Formats: sequence, structure tokens, C-alpha cells
Amino acid sequence: MGLQKLKEPYEIKEFIRNVRQNFGSTNNIDHDSLAVWSFNKLQKFLWDNWKPELKKMGIRWQLFLKILKLHTDDFIKWALYDKMSWDEVMERVISTIEQYAER
Repeated sequence: MGLQKLKEPYEIKEFIRNVRQNFGSTNNIDHDSLAVWSFNKLQKFLWDNWKPELKKMGIRWQLFLKILKLHTDDFIKWALYDKMSWDEVMERVISTIEQYAER
């Protein structure tokens, strides 16, 4: 069956943007990264929607976070700069998860 692409979580995107604004407007990769990882909102959203399938694939929470960490820049481009579509982010994340899934 595989992982399904999820609908874009606009409320999480807005939350990430608000967190980032609180750090000021200076161009800072650390602030961008912190914003997309704040409270693990995006990561928890993905986990909650994919958890049954991820477990079948042998992906546990800690490994899932490591995989998502590889996509921090994708999340930044999507949430903060509109330089990547949600569909593209989904394709990339799903591809990486499949790469590290137990065979």
C-alpha cells in the first residue's frame, strides 16, 4: 500500500511562520530550523497520520525523526519561503522513508 501523500497542513505552516517571526527578520538558518522543529508539530502530524504504515515498515519514532531531520531544508523551503510545494516535500520524505524501511 505504501505511505499516502497527506493534505497540506496549513495551520502548521502558519504556526511555523509565526514562530519564525518571533525570532526576528534576520536571515538565520538556526532560527529557520528551530521554527520548523518547534514542538515537533509537523513531525507529530506526519507520524500520527502514517503511524500504522510506518510500524509495518519497521520505522519507529526515533528513526522517523532522524529521517525527517534529513529534510529540514525541505520543510524550511516549504513553510517559510514557499520555494517548495507540499507535494514535492511529501514525495521526497516518502522516498527517504522507503529507502530506510526494513525490507
